[in-house]
Amino acid sequence: MENKKVTFLNGDISKEDDCEKVYNEIDNKYGKLDGLVNSAGIIKLGGIEEQTLEEWNNSININLTGIFLLTKTLLPLLKKGTNTSVVNISSMSSERAGGSIAYCASKAGVDMLTKYMGQELGKYNIRVNSVNPAAVYTNIYVASGDYTQEGYDKWSEDKKKLYPLGRIGDAKKDIAPTIEFLLSDKSLWTTGAIYLVDGGKSV
Repeated sequence: MENKKVTFLNGDISKEDDCEKVYNEIDNKYGKLDGLVNSAGIIKLGGIEEQTLEEWNNSININLTGIFLLTKTLLPLLKKGTNTSVVNISSMSSERAGGSIAYCASKAGVDMLTKYMGQELGKYNIRVNSVNPAAVYTNIYVASGDYTQEGYDKWSEDKKKLYPLGRIGDAKKDIAPTIEFLLSDKSLWTTGAIYLVDGGKSV
């Protein structure tokens, strides 16, 4: 099996300087970019009565502005790519209200951003699609402070009964293959699409 080297860069995708660092790293090493997955995301539970302006701004900045800024910054490299594909990680929450008003609003924005970029960037043979999962087992709620690990595990267990397929999602088994498909040459005529991967939750 071929050895593959992974480079890790720490940064904040809502900051121009950090996005420029990513651009310079890729440009210096490869000179082009064939695929981009915009997967950074945060959540803080609360509706309009509970959510603070700081929490709102953080969610919009990371979940929505970050995708706009990183994609815009890397666009010159994406234009040089081969069968270039951009995949944005959105959410079922873009269409189903609940949990966090800021998260839902930001993900609804991601869907329209995906459609707009898909339409705009087609002339460069750049495809832009989004993957919209339902609940997937990650550390996002524990990282936000909304749940302890024990509380999140119980929440995840309770959620299973709401899904026709009997479980919440697994990032590696359920979400990654859809991303891989959209990055691959198997989806060369697909752009501006919203892929709902939700275990039947929306049925």
